[in-house]
Amino acid sequence: MRKSKSRSFYVLAALVLLPAHGEANARQFTSLITELDQIPRVRPEFKVPDEPNQLFYVERSVNSNTVVYAARLDAHNSIDSKTPVDAFWRWYNVDGHKKDLNFIERIMAYGVHANSPRPNRPVTFTIAALPERALTLDLDDHKHPEALIQIGDHTVKLAYIYLEVVDGVLPRVPSFDIFGTDKASGKAIREHVVQN
Repeated sequence: MRKSKSRSFYVLAALVLLPAHGEANARQFTSLITELDQIPRVRPEFKVPDEPNQLFYVERSVNSNTVVYAARLDAHNSIDSKTPVDAFWRWYNVDGHKKDLNFIERIMAYGVHANSPRPNRPVTFTIAALPERALTLDLDDHKHPEALIQIGDHTVKLAYIYLEVVDGVLPRVPSFDIFGTDKASGKAIREHVVQN
């Protein structure tokens, strides 16, 4: 278990996208956007989470443990004003139990930074390891929560993100894929992102 925690820390450290000193040292990306007939499963053997108010999830190539992002709604079925998005693990590689993100995971990799929701306004948020890409949390026409992301000219309802993790003393994430559905056309969208 100790080795697993140590490795997890290094994977998280490898995910940090912007140095603490700001934009001057920002990473460079190359991106390829593809329209598809349906959202593919990169690892079909991995379990797909199905949580209440689920927005999207993050899978990693190293194992089936998955980070789930879910909207928090209040008693009136509105977006919770204090904590609009919850992020947590489903440890499918063990027994599927739910596990909170630890401090390092929240700060460096999978944590959520959200603005305070205002009545009848969507919430914008980012994931700690990807601060360059803002997401919007809103309710769809059926009052179900959804996370939207801009991919090229497409406004996309996010389904999942897949991280390609290269193992090593300090694992790294040279590429990742973002999958979702174009809100206007209904087509599946894949963005393949490579860090240069």
